[in-house]
Amino acid sequence: MEPERKEGYAADGLPENSGPKLNILWIVLDHVTFRHYKLMKGAVPVLPAYERLAREGCEFTNCHSVHPLCLPARAAMLTGVYANHHGKLDNGEYPDCGLPFYTDYLQSLGYRTAYFGKNHSGYENFREKGLEGFYPEGYGNPYHMEEYRDYLAKNGYGNPIYQQEWGMSTVFKQENGRVISEKTYENGDYDLTESDNFNMYCAGILKDTGKVHESDFITNSALDWMEDCSRSGASFAVRVDMWGPHHAYQVPWEMKDLLCAEEIQEYPTFQEPPTQKAQMVQDFWERIHDRNPLQTWEEWQPLMKRAYEHYSYIDKAVGEMLDKLEEKGMAGNTVVIYTADHGDALGSHGGLVDKAGDMMEEVMHIPLVIRWPGAPPGNVCDRLVSNLDLTPTVLEAAGLNVPDYMDGAGLSGLVHNENTGWREDFMAEHFGHFGIRAAQRTLYYKNYKYIATEKDVHEVYDLEADPFERQNLIHDAQYREVVSELRRRLLANMDRFGDNSGDVADIRERAAQG
Repeated sequence: MEPERKEGYAADGLPENSGPKLNILWIVLDHVTFRHYKLMKGAVPVLPAYERLAREGCEFTNCHSVHPLCLPARAAMLTGVYANHHGKLDNGEYPDCGLPFYTDYLQSLGYRTAYFGKNHSGYENFREKGLEGFYPEGYGNPYHMEEYRDYLAKNGYGNPIYQQEWGMSTVFKQENGRVISEKTYENGDYDLTESDNFNMYCAGILKDTGKVHESDFITNSALDWMEDCSRSGASFAVRVDMWGPHHAYQVPWEMKDLLCAEEIQEYPTFQEPPTQKAQMVQDFWERIHDRNPLQTWEEWQPLMKRAYEHYSYIDKAVGEMLDKLEEKGMAGNTVVIYTADHGDALGSHGGLVDKAGDMMEEVMHIPLVIRWPGAPPGNVCDRLVSNLDLTPTVLEAAGLNVPDYMDGAGLSGLVHNENTGWREDFMAEHFGHFGIRAAQRTLYYKNYKYIATEKDVHEVYDLEADPFERQNLIHDAQYREVVSELRRRLLANMDRFGDNSGDVADIRERAAQG
């Protein structure tokens, strides 16, 4: 599966008569409230690093996740293929598909490759693949790792004390969609090196003044590694995968007063439960609503404040990496990619949190900016792109053609503002979550979005006129031709990408009847 060299490139993968290979810094956030930042007024996340990269590079304003769950999306960002190809369908355990990682190709060109942070891709063979860095198996908990304790000791920091201000019961185990055990942490102080409430429905502050947040640890670890590459003269490709701003929304002391809660405006669908959506979404909403002690927007505002501040702090860590690239003279030879695995439903559709087991825009619409040496700055691209396209993009940065088996497409042409052909539509996958196996497919075309749920409702939204997905147009006579075209395009994408499993038989049948 070795990709061919690009025309005009030498045997080592470099452009003819070129200097050193381009370095690659690929940053992935988890659970971002990007829609809030883009669409809301008043107090929103503060993202200077994102805005800096948008000024200096290319901002993709129409980027969507290939899958609204951590593990399948991250597996796609390692292999460049859909979940129906890599086989990791939700946040469970699945066998490896045998496809190479993008790092396999880069290592063959002499790159040093590393991965720092959240793994949760369904692959536990990073070390075997020659990846340097720090990446706990599974979801991981950085605060429990020996490497983190060493980081505290090296810098003279005390253990991180987390002061929980809000919390609700978290589902630990489900069976056939039925909750069989839950866990609740009462508000109070917790030592994160001993507590297991790292991935909880909760929010609060870190009382320590040192850089003890997981993002500080991951950022500094990655920076040390990049400096070592710089000293040795090695070309490098590194993934930096933050655990945040996923809940728990843990805000360092220095950021606790960044925003004013009262200035956070009510999310437009906060008081509108998802009655137009699939039953599994409505069931999830009921479970969340019943367990959440916060009911009014005034009660939600402090929670939103912590979530936004958490996102802002992660962005601050990104800024530190950008500053270090400048300081060490590496910025002019490094491609920087800044994106996320998926979004966060926080505060939307009746007061949801988490991924909501659905393909709503709050979960699907994600940030993407790419700064590429030599590319025009300040480029804004509204083409339909996805984090599925990033593995091919990294191969292009290394001077390789994209292998035919990959489902994504490289973004280098769009980054350089070339008048090149691009896809007219894009399909995303979902196979269910929260103990419920129910396939969904989403098709984006122009300003329209089509969500097809197995044995349940189908939805069509005009995202230009209705960005918060309030009006399902699937049965609107005025949109009959639009719906027909969306269904045709969905089936064409499913055919093109071999999406033929039993999970989607009902979706295919109903779309074809359209």
